[in-house]
Amino acid sequence: MAALLERAGYELVDSPEKADAIILNTCNVKKPTEDRMVHRAKVLSARGVPLIVAGCMALTQPYRLRQFALALVGPKSIHRIVEAVEGALEGRRVQFLDRTDLDKSTLPRRIPAPLSAPFPIAEGCVGACSYCITRFARGRLRSYTPASLVRLAEELISAGAIELLVTAQDVAAYGLDIGTSLPELLEILLEIPGNYRVRLGMMNPNTLSRIVDELLRAMSDPRVYKFLHIPVQSGSDAVLKLMNRGYTVADFLGLVKKFRSAFREATLATDVIVGFPGEGDEDFEATVKLLEEAKPEVVNISRFGPRPGTPAARMTPLPPQVVKRRSKILVELVREIGLRANEKFVGKELTVLALEKTKKGYQGRTDFYRAVAIMGEDVRLGRFYSVEIDEARPNYLVGRIISELDMISGAARLSEAPAINRAHNNRRLERERA
Repeated sequence: MAALLERAGYELVDSPEKADAIILNTCNVKKPTEDRMVHRAKVLSARGVPLIVAGCMALTQPYRLRQFALALVGPKSIHRIVEAVEGALEGRRVQFLDRTDLDKSTLPRRIPAPLSAPFPIAEGCVGACSYCITRFARGRLRSYTPASLVRLAEELISAGAIELLVTAQDVAAYGLDIGTSLPELLEILLEIPGNYRVRLGMMNPNTLSRIVDELLRAMSDPRVYKFLHIPVQSGSDAVLKLMNRGYTVADFLGLVKKFRSAFREATLATDVIVGFPGEGDEDFEATVKLLEEAKPEVVNISRFGPRPGTPAARMTPLPPQVVKRRSKILVELVREIGLRANEKFVGKELTVLALEKTKKGYQGRTDFYRAVAIMGEDVRLGRFYSVEIDEARPNYLVGRIISELDMISGAARLSEAPAINRAHNNRRLERERA
């Protein structure tokens, strides 16, 4: 949207106070997020300039936003953002809420040269989870072509990105609609020279099961973080059936076993919904048991909240005090699991990519995507360091720099390897012609 507006002559400013029009891009995966979006729309609309609301909530819950916004733009209508802004600036109420597929990979993209760059490969999913409102906004799976994704990756790396954050509603579903797969895409992307890193986003167990062996082989490339985000949501098969997730606990544990066996050090992330309608005491205990067995280093815990229009919203909710108590138990368990997982690295040296300056110092990532708070004054972002780990926390490690490693950034490597680039570009052109 920013690229389309800049192409039309608009300028992106750094604060609402400087704006002639404001675009709020919304998310409504969870009820607390939805409420924050509504509050933000209320605050921004009071600034006295036109507000354009875009994103999932504009399409699925426009009734909560119309009182604040002059224009609504759904996820599949972002190519009409210029029309929406122009209409709002003229004081007209407009809305573009199409549900037809839009190939966003063909649209221009604003590349602000961040070290960590979002890298979307698809939109939509092949699932039908009973609690999910996102699928109403994003629709069925639409994978972007490998050729367009290679072009985007080259642009991002040439602009200075050293970390590509591969995203989609379900990364493992990539290619099901166009006759390819995530492992095949990954192998093509890794032909691009450079010492960048690739982080793969969330993958549902049922789609990951189809490709797991090929994917683990592709992940053996040192530039791919040894990290998988596999949301299990519950440790009870009965609850998973109510959620319409399409897999069993045994399926999930089988994937975890393969992942752990493939790499000496790895990071497993998962998601758990606490208090789903129908979750009894035995179901909850099964979730506790599952977490104790799988020992995921990262767990995102969400209390169930009904989303409008979903089958789960019609189910009988659990008492809030029960959900709160169970959530507290899981939070404490997850902190304990995370701390134990991190304590084994105290006293060891790890390779860390410095990525972010924080209020307290610097933060980076290990080769297996574990977060590290880096102690030191002379830290250069985008550089690799040997870091000795001094402390372990439940969610991250703390270490001090031993030495800077002689590793070249993706952008520098590209400029210094023209012969490799030519060969890579020739292969890309052959794929495009095919």
